[in-house]
Amino acid sequence: MNRPICIVILDAVPESYWGDDRGITDSMKFRVLLQPENPAARLDVFYVSNNSFPASVGDYDGFLVTGSPCSVHDDESWIGRLGDFSREAASCGKRVIGSCFGHQLLAKAFGGEVGRNEHGWLIGNFAVRITRGCGWMRPAAGVTGMFHFNKERVTRLPPGAQAFARTDAYADFGFTIGDEVMSFQGHPEQSRLSMQNFLDTRRGFPPSNTSARLLI
Repeated sequence: MNRPICIVILDAVPESYWGDDRGITDSMKFRVLLQPENPAARLDVFYVSNNSFPASVGDYDGFLVTGSPCSVHDDESWIGRLGDFSREAASCGKRVIGSCFGHQLLAKAFGGEVGRNEHGWLIGNFAVRITRGCGWMRPAAGVTGMFHFNKERVTRLPPGAQAFARTDAYADFGFTIGDEVMSFQGHPEQSRLSMQNFLDTRRGFPPSNTSARLLI
């Protein structure tokens, strides 16, 4: 009998932030989003911000790196380890997906660049335009919406990467590298309520001296 597909959600949100949305972690939200698509799949969670990683990339079929309040430029050992782990997984033919922080981490890990967003903080739901159709897009779509909560962006794609989506603010909102890597800047797992909860826990955020766009 074939074993079920085994996917790891690599949760990059430090424990000190888990209470921002009533204690519901990003990995929990991704489980709610993904499990109905394949009820037989096994979705394991590792809190990489606590330096908890799978023992071997060979034990799983794919990996998903979540968002995080951290920057990919932060001097944290787990961030460097996560980049190394992602490259190892892709080199072994495993699928690696990144969302928001995960998108930026994969870009940097594979040779791209991440910098400040010239628009300041982007917080809200923005239209995402699909610029290159891929076989895994089911159903096919020309435009969709997705929540954002970020102040950095991918400023240069990694060598060999191909963009597949953009927004008015992001030329390289999503990209793929071969058949192994796929990432995007937005948060498909977050709801409007979650976004509002994040803002409610941080009064006076974002700072008034930014060019933030609050579209909730």
